Amino acid sequence: MPVPVQTRVQEECFSLCVFGASGDLATKKLYPALFNLHCQGFMPPRTLIIGCGRTAYTEDSFREKLKHMLLKGTGGYTIESPPGTPPSAEKAMPKKVSEVIEGPKVTLGHVESFIERCTYVVTTYESNDSFQALFDSVLVHEEDNKAAKIHNRIFYFALPYSVWPQVCTCLKAKNDEFPVSGSVRAVLEKPFGRDQKSAAELMRVVDGCFKEDQVYRIDRYLGKEMLENLLVTRFANRFFAPIWNRDTINTVQIIFKEPFGAEDQNRMKYFDQQGIIRDVIENHLLQVLALVCMDKPASLSVEDIRTEKLKLLRSVKAIKKEDVVIGQYTEGASHPGYQEDPNILGKESTTPTFAMMVVYIRNERWDGVPFILKAGKALNEKRSEIRIQLKNVPGDLFEEEPQQVPNELVVRMQPTEEMYLKMTIKKPGLGMEIVPTEMEYQESWNVHQQNQHERNRAPRRAYERLLMNCLQGDQGRYVHKEELLEMYKIMDPINKMVDENKLPLHSYPYGFPCPTVLPLHSYP
Repeated sequence: MPVPVQTRVQEECFSLCVFGASGDLATKKLYPALFNLHCQGFMPPRTLIIGCGRTAYTEDSFREKLKHMLLKGTGGYTIESPPGTPPSAEKAMPKKVSEVIEGPKVTLGHVESFIERCTYVVTTYESNDSFQALFDSVLVHEEDNKAAKIHNRIFYFALPYSVWPQVCTCLKAKNDEFPVSGSVRAVLEKPFGRDQKSAAELMRVVDGCFKEDQVYRIDRYLGKEMLENLLVTRFANRFFAPIWNRDTINTVQIIFKEPFGAEDQNRMKYFDQQGIIRDVIENHLLQVLALVCMDKPASLSVEDIRTEKLKLLRSVKAIKKEDVVIGQYTEGASHPGYQEDPNILGKESTTPTFAMMVVYIRNERWDGVPFILKAGKALNEKRSEIRIQLKNVPGDLFEEEPQQVPNELVVRMQPTEEMYLKMTIKKPGLGMEIVPTEMEYQESWNVHQQNQHERNRAPRRAYERLLMNCLQGDQGRYVHKEELLEMYKIMDPINKMVDENKLPLHSYPYGFPCPTVLPLHSYP
């Protein structure tokens, strides 16, 4: 009988090297997610997390920084004091862990034991020699855990893509010099380039240093439970198959809304160079589009699902200029406008913070159906969802009734995870008055999911699920390079028009639902 993946992984040795460990992404996202895996028991016991960066931390000072970061914050769970802690000491202890930490009770012991897994090596990216100290730590860890039959190395690139070539080249040289018994994996964070051309050039460098089955291109949306649930909903339920096409579906909206702008100093500098299309639509929303629209794969294997996603992306028609609207938020709701932020690169920045576009697919299933992709910052709410609206009933007996609404399937990822179907029913009582209602399974599904989480059977957050998949060597939730290049190809013409200021930039006040001017040519 084969050994279960999670059991097998727990017996292996891992060296997890985080490049850019002192940066914003690593400290705010990656290390808290790794801490959650540690607390829930998903982190293999023979795992060493080696932070790599140019900042001159010592091991002790870096651990102190991590400890402070994990303990600060106003949300999260109460940290329990160890038994016998005197009242004076208990009063001085931090009472909350950061809101990014999830799980049952988290103690100071969890924090201390996680910190013991972490070390730090000052690393520059210019030469092989600068990586020697890093590999010294890796080799010592592997020697200390030689009882493990398999030793794996994971290199996490929390770095700008401009330095990837140097890092990849140095890693290849060192991995060739010091081969490992298990696998070598490289985890890459977006952006993967500025456009298709730069992404292709970058991928050629990566391909020269790592095989494709060693490369994990992360898109956090692919770790979301509801997107996986969408595959099951589509292909495991007979009544969806005959309606999932142009004959029944009227429109599909894929929506990403955030109630905050790009005020974070480090995030703003990144965002001002990217804009909302490159930051959200070009990757997250196109991946969602592929999952909504792809044909049924031959199996649930990584290769078969990728084949259908890629086939769908290649069927996307060129997006027309008149089917795109962009906007930028101005002052409102006691918040400064984008132009007033001191962290943007130029006060005349034309970076869009909102974009809406209509996409069409050139195939028999979806010909003529408008897919509306909408993403924006500084809007009125936090919401991420798919809204699949069906056509009206032919010869509708109730079309004159004001309460009659189109049937709509809603798959929501944020702020809550839920799925429901909007439909019309008769209002109880005399007469034939109709009312809209929603059939949903949010409550029972969330209770089951929470039970799984509390019993440490599955991490709940998308980022943690993706990291656990990487530890397991499972690329199913990661992006293949061919998908990546095709997504750049779809959005490059639009991004070029935005960069050259060939699209009008509409204004909307901070906190507004969406820009008021939406002159979409082919969608009323």
